[in-house]
Amino acid sequence: MFQILGYLGLLPMAGPLFFFNNPFWVNFFVTYSLAILSFVSGTLWSRSFQLLRSEKDQIKILLISNACVLIAFFSVLYLNRFVLLVLASIFALVLLVERYFFDVEDLAEGYFKMRSTVSTIVIFLHIMGFVFLRAA
Repeated sequence: MFQILGYLGLLPMAGPLFFFNNPFWVNFFVTYSLAILSFVSGTLWSRSFQLLRSEKDQIKILLISNACVLIAFFSVLYLNRFVLLVLASIFALVLLVERYFFDVEDLAEGYFKMRSTVSTIVIFLHIMGFVFLRAA
């Protein structure tokens, strides 16, 4: 089920790119991106408590998770021109943190592969959106 939901979650991100000449769809894309980024950062938060590593690693994950959401939030408020690049970078960072701190074997079979694929597509969509906005 997580794979279906993961890939379906790409639709509200890919669809608006076709309408980036309309500010509503740009705002929709950015807002949806912020919501999803908050969600995946929140999963880091909750999974950090299940971490069998040191408390120091748990603290790092909690701080990174919070920083990701705060940076994303403030970039949406203040970085009109570069917000999509910042959000893309944070999606990449969350994926790297997940890969570094958590054992792939402990995740549901196929989860990390799906997350990697979806995150790569999300990052690509953000870069495309940035290019579309610069061309307009």
